[in-house]
Amino acid sequence: MYPLFTTGTIDFNSNLLYALVIGALFGIVLERTGFGSSKHIAPIFYFRNLKVSQTIVSAIITCSTLIVISSYNGWVDYNQIFIPDTYVWPYLVGGVLFGAAMVMSGWCPGTAIVGFASGKIDAFVFMTGLLCGMYFYFDIYDQISDFANSGYLGRYTIDKLVGGDIYTSSYLITILLGAFLAIFMNVMKSIRDKKEKL
Repeated sequence: MYPLFTTGTIDFNSNLLYALVIGALFGIVLERTGFGSSKHIAPIFYFRNLKVSQTIVSAIITCSTLIVISSYNGWVDYNQIFIPDTYVWPYLVGGVLFGAAMVMSGWCPGTAIVGFASGKIDAFVFMTGLLCGMYFYFDIYDQISDFANSGYLGRYTIDKLVGGDIYTSSYLITILLGAFLAIFMNVMKSIRDKKEKL
């Protein structure tokens, strides 16, 4: 039963080896699909190119479907899948800062590592800023710890918000949100394309 490490199927060293191999393969996929360049990522925020957002929505729907099917059939122990604890207020503030930084730079931490590995100078600049920001955060953590731990909800998933379980509300709402995002992005791109033709 998966996940292999938390269910005790493999040991710590094997888990690290699998993580390294899967991470390298994932990085190759990101590079091949255009995520290794800010020139492909930044345009999604201006509704110029939707290839990256379409890939993200497709990945979310595919992953959610596989998790639900695997959990229902007993291939995956859903309770052993790592889901970060939710802290409402720091997540909201962090989300705004993260979003602003991604719009300005065209990178997120994962794609920046891929860009850095393939020799992108702007990815190196982003990574430098990211590391400085992490250092600054941990340096002042004692002063902001109350805020950083505010709005704690634990392992909070959609089904806890609206009722049901992962096979009903969580899965269906995930699919609906993915479809809504895809429709919204396409509508905004259509509007932008019409304005550019005027």
